[in-house]
Amino acid sequence: MKRAIWFAWAVGMFVCATQAQPVPEFTISEPVSLFAETETKEAGLAVNTQENEVLFVTIDTVAIGEDPITGEPPQQAVVGFYYDTATMTQMGDPITIVGNPRGALQKLSVTYNSVSNRYFVAVAADGYSPNGSRVPLMAIVNPYSVAQTAGPIFKAWSWDPETTVNYQDTAVAASTRNGNLIYVSEYSPPGESEGVIGLLYDKDGNLLTPEMTRLDQLEPERDEDDPDVYYLEKNDVFLFITNIDPSTSKNRITCTIIQPTPGADGKLQQGNQQIVSELRKDFDAGHPSAIENPYTGEFIGVLDYANGAEGGDIFYFNIGPAPNYLLTQSREQIPYLEAAGNVPFSQRHPRLALDTKNGVFVISHNARDGSFQGMVFTLLGPEGQILPGRPDDLYKLVETSAPVSHDANYHDVKYDPRSGSFLIIYSTGDGFTDVVKLTVRTNYLPASTEHWSIY
Repeated sequence: MKRAIWFAWAVGMFVCATQAQPVPEFTISEPVSLFAETETKEAGLAVNTQENEVLFVTIDTVAIGEDPITGEPPQQAVVGFYYDTATMTQMGDPITIVGNPRGALQKLSVTYNSVSNRYFVAVAADGYSPNGSRVPLMAIVNPYSVAQTAGPIFKAWSWDPETTVNYQDTAVAASTRNGNLIYVSEYSPPGESEGVIGLLYDKDGNLLTPEMTRLDQLEPERDEDDPDVYYLEKNDVFLFITNIDPSTSKNRITCTIIQPTPGADGKLQQGNQQIVSELRKDFDAGHPSAIENPYTGEFIGVLDYANGAEGGDIFYFNIGPAPNYLLTQSREQIPYLEAAGNVPFSQRHPRLALDTKNGVFVISHNARDGSFQGMVFTLLGPEGQILPGRPDDLYKLVETSAPVSHDANYHDVKYDPRSGSFLIIYSTGDGFTDVVKLTVRTNYLPASTEHWSIY
């Protein structure tokens, strides 16, 4: 009851505040290219909260150096770049994180672990197993201060290297309390098209769940796609989000709460998989992303329709208390982009980040096959609603010479408090990986928010 009363009051306060919200002012930097002398694909970034650095990662499709796991020359390799984002200058040389001597790499993901002050990287390696199946590769990367003396790679390994199934879309997250690391991935179990599994490691990369856990609980024989995972510090749990293909409707978005420690059976402890989105349009919903809203106690999610050809929506949900963690819709779902085919453009895989200084959320997404080609964005105020002044076809972040792929893991966004900017990294079809800084100058936080608590 106390939480419900607080929530109603807080939302009411925000509704009043939004009536007088100004149009946001912001600046966009010139793009900075990573590893421009070679060809790259996919992109990710992780912000170090203890040292003045960000780790940018991409996949070098030409590949130099040696694979840290096998010692062999790779055909493709995950490369990392330490950057001082205040000046956007690179620190040291590019580093080879993992490589694939037997083929290509895909589905790159990275997160920062504040407990160990290291980074966790995962990717899928085509043709890696003896029978040619796709295998997960993982690595823990030291910060630049340690890498200068101890080397950049703390540990690198493959998981299930002799598998007969394929692993694909990957996502990782780290607990800020115990430092445990979660890995989730699509995979192709026998007799099924797509499933999703999860693994849990400790902060040093020691496997805590020797037996993988199936995360697709609702009609597991149907397809699951586009997994992502986040750590929720206030609840001390992971939030797993994916889309499913139910037999009763178009694709829907679901979430599952996962504990940061394994169960007695050696598997992940997961709650019920629950649907968190509506179908405002009669198309498949997919490619979800979500973020906690500390100002309202809700969660904000985003999805696209028809593989990005029919725009996309923002949805809002609450997480109930343990042990059931009931997920409920908290308000009406709204569009962040109304589109039809290539009008104004197609877009896919929206991503979310929060500027904690100004109380502004950003949705970053790509645009192609229409009136604009490049990266676009939408800004939300602290109540999670679209801020005034945005064009119908979204703010243009950067126009690119070749489109940013609609595939997973080709762009990412994080807020960097040291530079006071959103960092958007993206990889284009002509082999370039660039970073742009988006700096919001308008503050939307009411003065009273510093005293609010959701408990």
